[in-house]
Amino acid sequence: MELWLLFGLMVKHILADYFLQYSWMIKEKGNYGKWGGIAHSGVHAIGTLIILSLFDNWINIPLLFAVFLSVADGVAHYHIDYVKSNFWKHRNLTDRDQAYWMAHGTDQFAHFLTYMVIVLCV
Repeated sequence: MELWLLFGLMVKHILADYFLQYSWMIKEKGNYGKWGGIAHSGVHAIGTLIILSLFDNWINIPLLFAVFLSVADGVAHYHIDYVKSNFWKHRNLTDRDQAYWMAHGTDQFAHFLTYMVIVLCV
């Protein structure tokens, strides 16, 4: 069941990071406290709560714990994106630079490590 939960979190991730992230969110992720980064991370937190709720019949996770893990995912996502965005910004990186893609890959890896921690917690 753990692998299915991890799969669900990965599906949530691609939806929230690539289908439900808008340009105004991307622009503001590098500025701490701006609504773009908060909204984007909120989408992730809500998505995580939905996924955990869908698995409740199999993993029997208390609602308060699911909310805690979802908020923790949102907070982690916010800070991971903030660091990546500032790395890009302060080095004037574009998608033509290798360091841009290295940072992007590291960012994605950090998000997936977050999902592994969530699975381990439940």
